[in-house]
Amino acid sequence: MFLSAQEIAASREHALNHLLGLSASLLHGGQRLNELLAATGRASIEQGSRHWSALGHGQVESLTRFPASLWLDALARSSELLEGTWAIVGDTQKALLRTSEGQIRVIDEIVFASLRHAEKNSPPEAELALGALRKTLVGAEKTLQEINAAAIEGVEQASLEMRQLSAALGEPRAPRRRSRNAA
Repeated sequence: MFLSAQEIAASREHALNHLLGLSASLLHGGQRLNELLAATGRASIEQGSRHWSALGHGQVESLTRFPASLWLDALARSSELLEGTWAIVGDTQKALLRTSEGQIRVIDEIVFASLRHAEKNSPPEAELALGALRKTLVGAEKTLQEINAAAIEGVEQASLEMRQLSAALGEPRAPRRRSRNAA
């Protein structure tokens, strides 16, 4: 019922590789988020300085449009920030799902190796129970893979919907004119 030294070493190596991959995904996501926030901050400062520069030169029309243009610019940047953040979160979540699926495969390999060792050292009457346990584990692993694939598809669908939402938020709209009746 004991695992061999090679099986233990292989399972440890796989677990460490999965942790390394997950850590790399999280670091990459953090780096992307940092770059996104920095780019958004730079764009905000640049846009604000252009508005203040226009006001400093005494352009009267820029004074009348100042609040609306600041709001529209901030809305566009916010939608880009929202879209980028959701893309990063989605990619990180997919990496987490793939890593967890890989780690569960490692655990399943350990369990199957233990079952093989148990079959070799058990009486013939136990083969039926061990065979049923093996079939149950194979079915559970298949079900988990299907759930994981559905979760990844759900993340991709949510990411698509967020891109559509942020695109809709980022589109500048013409200001509505008040009707004469609504005075």
